[in-house]
This record gives sequence, C-alpha cells and structure tokens, in this order.
Amino acid sequence: MGRRRSSHEVLERREAFLDAAIAVVRREGPGASMESMAKEAGVTKPILYRVFGDRDGLLHALGERFATELTDVLTTALGGAPVGWEDPRGVVRATIDAYVGLIERDPQLYRFLTERLASSPDRPIPGLVHEVSRLVAVVMGDRLRAIGADSGAAEPWAYAIVGMVNLAGDWWVDRRTIARDTLVDYLVALVWEGLGALDTRNEPTR
Repeated sequence: MGRRRSSHEVLERREAFLDAAIAVVRREGPGASMESMAKEAGVTKPILYRVFGDRDGLLHALGERFATELTDVLTTALGGAPVGWEDPRGVVRATIDAYVGLIERDPQLYRFLTERLASSPDRPIPGLVHEVSRLVAVVMGDRLRAIGADSGAAEPWAYAIVGMVNLAGDWWVDRRTIARDTLVDYLVALVWEGLGALDTRNEPTR
C-alpha cells in the first residue's frame, strides 16, 4: 500500500495541477480540454478529477485562483497612498482599472473561466462574477471605512461595478478597438456621472 500523503503534500499537488491547467488554457485558449490539462499535469483525467472532486470542482478551483489573484491586485491598487482615497471616485476608478488590467494580462484564462463557469447542466457552480464581487465588496468596504465614508455602499457597488466591467471586458478583450485607459474612463464616467450627464436640457443658457 502506498504512503498516505500529508495535507501539505495534497495541497502542493493540487496547486501543481492548477498550474498545469492554467498553462494549457493560456496556450490553447477557451477551448482547452480536460484531457490536455491532465496530460500537462502528467496524470490521467480521472486522477485530475479525483483531486478536485469532479470536473466542476476543477473549474471552480480555477475560478477561485483567478478571483484570489484579482483580490491581490485590488488590494495593491486600492491600498496605495497615491490613489487618492479622499476622493471616492478614486475608489471606483482604481477598482475598474485593476479588474480590466487583470483581464488584459490574462485574456485566455479570463475568457475560459467566463465561458465555462457561465453555466453547468449537472451542478451549478457559484459564478466567477459573484465570487469576484464578494471580494471586491470586502476591499472597497475596508477602504470606504478608512476614509470615514458609508461602507454600506460597498456591496451593491461591487456587484454593479463587477457585473458591468465583466461584460464590458468580455466585449473589449476580443475587439481591442479602444485603449484600456479609454475603456476605464468610459466605465468610470458611467458609474460616477450616470447617463444623466448626457442630458443637456437642464444646462444653463449662454
């Protein structure tokens, strides 16, 4: 009988399998197969599934890895002194820019996750957008409290912003018809000023 793996070894093996899966996705794009991921990891597909419970477990673990990376990026972006926390608009812009920046740096993994985690016919998987929104809400809530602002806005803001940026990013990552900064500027303007900024009926006459 083989030696029983320690919890540390199991975790290391799990992370190594995730690294292999991500390498395949980055190489093959959204159509990457589970067979290719198992081959990259040097195991059979049943063994790969066993480590994560099943196919859905593997997909969810990949989503969690992406969400954790995004949290680290957001924490760095939103925690820096130059961001300008005395202006809540800085919170919104830094959040959107960090999200779009991660999409830009890892477009294949982003597209794979948004397509594969969108639905599951056998067992629903908590959506990537939901997980990211929850994490963004935590980060935004901490920063809003730090400047003495109403942190109650953090959760609805997070879900609204992430949902918007997710769909806009999905559109942008395939087309790249505008620069990243331009996309962020457009999204910030919509969040901060709303479509009411386009209403010229109430402008004072000159």
